[in-house]
Amino acid sequence: MDSEVAPPPPEPMAPVQSEDRVTVIDALRGAALFGIITANMRGFNSPAATYFNPDLMWTAPPDRIAQLFINTFIQGKFITIFAVLFGLGFAIQMERAAARGQGRGFYIRRLMVLLLFGIVHSFGLWWGDILLTYALGGFILLLFRDRHQSILLRWGWGLYWFLMIPLAGAMIAKLAGADIPSPPTPDAAQLAETVRIYSHGSWSEIFRKRAQEWATLNGMLPLFMTQIVGLFLFGLYLWRKGVIRDIESHEIWWRKGRIIGAAVGFPASIAANILFFKYHPDPFGMSPIATGIMLLSIIGTPTLSLFYASTLVLAFQNPVWRRRLMPFSYVGRMALTNYLLQTVLCTMLYYSYGFGLFGKVGPLLGLVPTVVIYGLQVPFSKWWLSKHRYGPMEWLWRRLTYGSLDVTRAGEWTQAAQAR
Repeated sequence: MDSEVAPPPPEPMAPVQSEDRVTVIDALRGAALFGIITANMRGFNSPAATYFNPDLMWTAPPDRIAQLFINTFIQGKFITIFAVLFGLGFAIQMERAAARGQGRGFYIRRLMVLLLFGIVHSFGLWWGDILLTYALGGFILLLFRDRHQSILLRWGWGLYWFLMIPLAGAMIAKLAGADIPSPPTPDAAQLAETVRIYSHGSWSEIFRKRAQEWATLNGMLPLFMTQIVGLFLFGLYLWRKGVIRDIESHEIWWRKGRIIGAAVGFPASIAANILFFKYHPDPFGMSPIATGIMLLSIIGTPTLSLFYASTLVLAFQNPVWRRRLMPFSYVGRMALTNYLLQTVLCTMLYYSYGFGLFGKVGPLLGLVPTVVIYGLQVPFSKWWLSKHRYGPMEWLWRRLTYGSLDVTRAGEWTQAAQAR
């Protein structure tokens, strides 16, 4: 009887190599980072309470108009693209794992490292971190790893819209006379104290204030997490559908997405922000006008995001526009590094351990450091990637995820870079 030959062991997981990347994904991620720093700038230079209600501090017409523009066309739109890309990246990782006969263990390690980064970022640098939230949402995403496309789509829509159920319920209860608490609005003295702490306070004062603001803003995290996971599921669905890895065959899909995104996204987003600009409702006040604005935003944000993403993807198919948009891909390939670098540079600009400009830069003037910082990240990313395969934080993430395997590979590309 012939002896059976044992099958070879599954190939161990290793970091994604540069030739395996879909460049347009990097360009989308890089473009999203520009939108993210534009929207986040008011979170870097003002108290957290003003993030959703800038009128608490910035009432001059130029600042209000600049904030209206940011809220209408940028706020929420690019972080939505970023979230969808996170789910898409999960799909790519799971496909690679399945091809090598691997389980989900490596991805759990990956999420644990991201969770660690998020904790350090949230409490050591800035309360507006998204890494911790994404890591927690990633664990929920694992439950959908082997689910059918139709299930992903149904759950994606259901989770995305779930937020409206408690909000509408709270509004109805409040109209019926129930006492529905909302976060207290800080007065002028409290805002001034926050400005003092961040612009002139000690590191320990800033740490305590940052932790307080993080806890206040993340009190409703379980509710908003449903929306985030819904966006993750859309990313998982889109990768499996093939619309991003085979763009030519799905060009009609992207063109329809651009039309629908513009037709629905622009009117809904413009209406929501004009209403907010005119009536200034408490975002958490559970009033009919605030709930209506939330409803319009929930409709307008993903559809306008779809318009932006579709426009970039279609433009990327044109060689001329591909060259013009390529700088976004440099930033996107180092998304984690550049996201954290934005925080470091902005907190250095505004906090007491840097230039101490906190509370002195309004929405209009804040566009200047936005453009300057992102503009510097483009050549920095291109230069770094000409010498290294990964960004520094991407390498650390892989090093902590893949262990000794990545050390060997890191040594290989480091030696190759030095040989140049």
